[in-house]
Amino acid sequence: MLIRTEQSLTRLSPPVHNPADAREIDRLEVNASWLLRLRWVAVIGQLLTIAVARFVIHVDLAIIPLLLVVGFTGISNIAFAYWLRTHTRLPEQIRVRRDPWVLAAVMGVDLLSLTTLLFLSGGPANPFTIFFFVNLALAAVVLPQRSSWWLLLLAIGCLGILLVVHLPVPELSQPVVTGTTRRLTLQQVGLVTAVALCAGVAIYFITRVTRELQDREAELRLAEAQRARSERLEALATLAAGAGHELASPLSTIAVIAKDLTRHLEGTDVPETVIEDVGLIRSELDHCRRILDGMASSAGQALGEEMLPVTCEELLNETLEGLTRRNRVVLDIESTTTRQPIVVPLTGVANALRGLIRNGLDASSPEADVRVSTRLTSDSLLITIEDQGCGMSPEILARAGEPFFTTKEPGQGMGLGLFLTKNLLHRLGGSLTINSSPDVGTTTVVTLPTASFVN
Repeated sequence: MLIRTEQSLTRLSPPVHNPADAREIDRLEVNASWLLRLRWVAVIGQLLTIAVARFVIHVDLAIIPLLLVVGFTGISNIAFAYWLRTHTRLPEQIRVRRDPWVLAAVMGVDLLSLTTLLFLSGGPANPFTIFFFVNLALAAVVLPQRSSWWLLLLAIGCLGILLVVHLPVPELSQPVVTGTTRRLTLQQVGLVTAVALCAGVAIYFITRVTRELQDREAELRLAEAQRARSERLEALATLAAGAGHELASPLSTIAVIAKDLTRHLEGTDVPETVIEDVGLIRSELDHCRRILDGMASSAGQALGEEMLPVTCEELLNETLEGLTRRNRVVLDIESTTTRQPIVVPLTGVANALRGLIRNGLDASSPEADVRVSTRLTSDSLLITIEDQGCGMSPEILARAGEPFFTTKEPGQGMGLGLFLTKNLLHRLGGSLTINSSPDVGTTTVVTLPTASFVN
């Protein structure tokens, strides 16, 4: 049994997105993805450094504890990657609050791991101590200011501990490069290497993150501009539908008067041209009525229409209600989709589907049928509309859905039907796909997200 309570409708309605939250989430997710990659680079670099120090330079190191620390970093990065894949299912409000703390915890783990590695390999005498700076620089890019300051305090505490206690490595003071004037110790060579690596990592990471964030910001601005344009066009279409509704009453009155006038003039001694003119008035009124009906159907979802749970069967019945040339529509409905629930504005979606079916009927020959079929996927209901018309060329197909673009004769359409249908489906979390080839016909697939109800 379907329960249409206010609570269930609230739960099933699409979430309201906060643009500021969306931008913050976008920035954090870009940073998190790059941090994940950089941590894998760090794991590989640590393994190579341990291998070179132990087997090439022959430094006496505690290999097993060092490998355990590196292994722990790798395992934590696997957990971090799993979190990145699953956390997008959470609501935006929760993600905005949780993401910075998760990233801060990950970078805190990195500081503790680095401290442990340095503790096992010479403490402050180890030139790779400079990597504390890399972690803090990345924290300043990835994290909010507050979290970065907390990590700075943690780093200072870790360095203080290393100054007091660590395992010494005597080989660090031994010369590895000798010349005529002076000798370079392993610590000095390691310092040059560490500075080069730190600078390279910091420059690469910061520039890539900055560039990617700039690209995302540009995409976001473009999407916002397109959304604003869509909203203006939808408002225009709604205004046109309202005007059509207001004009319908006086036009109906004129039509009734014209019909009565024709009846009164029959059998009277009036010029034939007068009767013809009255007939012309009635035909033009019918033409105006068809234009107004098209404007009303193109307006899509009615302003403020309520989102209600309906079944696929109810939606199709509403779509076919009042559809002319109904005898040319062939239904191929899977039994599993008949009772499938969806949450939609019934009138708006039915008008959109009706418009797509009319397009198929208009494009097909008078004796050809339009086939409407349904199919169910794991999370979507697919409604397919196939016609046997002349199809569309690639150039026309590329422009299908643009506002005010139509291939119909003047007065037969405003060119807003597909545009408004796409926008409506997008707001509902669905999509509209059109496949067409010349002399083959057109196949339109409407995708609507399915819903679950409380029994």
